[in-house]
Amino acid sequence: MAGPVSRRGVWRLLDGVLVTMVGGLCIATVLAAAARIGWLTELATHFRPQYGFLGLLAGLLALAAGRRLAATAALGIAVVNLWIAWPYLAPWFATRTPLASGAPSVVSLNLHYRNTEYERVASYLQAVTPDLLVLAELTPDWSRALQPVLAGYPHALAASRRSPWGLGVYSRYPLREAFGTDLGVRGSFNVIATVDWLAGPVRLVAVHLASPTRPRFAQARNRQLEQLAQILAASDPALPRLLVGDLNITPFSPYLRDFLARTGMHDARRSQGLHGTWPGWLLPLQIPIDHAIVDESLAATRVQRGPAVGSDHYPLEVHLVRAQAGRKSGGEHGK
Repeated sequence: MAGPVSRRGVWRLLDGVLVTMVGGLCIATVLAAAARIGWLTELATHFRPQYGFLGLLAGLLALAAGRRLAATAALGIAVVNLWIAWPYLAPWFATRTPLASGAPSVVSLNLHYRNTEYERVASYLQAVTPDLLVLAELTPDWSRALQPVLAGYPHALAASRRSPWGLGVYSRYPLREAFGTDLGVRGSFNVIATVDWLAGPVRLVAVHLASPTRPRFAQARNRQLEQLAQILAASDPALPRLLVGDLNITPFSPYLRDFLARTGMHDARRSQGLHGTWPGWLLPLQIPIDHAIVDESLAATRVQRGPAVGSDHYPLEVHLVRAQAGRKSGGEHGK
């Protein structure tokens, strides 16, 4: 009797887990659909791909177990979430030939102010040698440890802090009209500058926005996004615009969609794949909160996630060209 009872108990347990999983995914999807109601509902939007793939898995398991209602609900969840995330997932399924190298490069990296893997980060930066480097959570210790690398950048604007709010921009090309701003959040430091780069000047905005771990922090981040939208919308229309850094928001949040609509800019990673960058330990379920956002004057020939360097963020590597060259590159290498 013990054997059959034991197997029956295991099946009941698995059935309960399956029903709980489907119910949780239903709740998360409904919360994400109501993102503007509040802080927690907006947080639910950031995991659309995860909901989609978990819903697909749960649906297949429910079909195998003969739970048709649960299977229908789970597969419905999968369809809704994967449909929303699809523009960022589709590049994974596309056949692409290697892109030509040599396009000017940007690396954005949140160092994590408590990270002490100094040599690991230095070795990585020496290997990739980006033209433009944006370092968030820059502390005095990080500034000293990376000095041999940063000395190779003759143009810089940086403020190191013994907190998460230090930030530095390091460029191989001149920075003009450069200044720092807190974007309305006391203690924060972000950089606005014109970079003589990419066959002409580019308006650069490098940021680390507030992390929405509490309602008031989420409100602060949204205020920063509003200020950013005003700054970028009012910038010289003759200058290409580039926004780089840790925005603490994913493409699936309505607040980032609002920002893109107001500025007329777009997410450079959209045509290149999801490339989640945080949290580093949650492989392979990271979410994309580090961004390169560009306007129509610029084109990304490559966007990719860099290697683990000890931080809770992965680096984001972006190769950019002027849009006309970008369209030509896409025609030659994007088939």
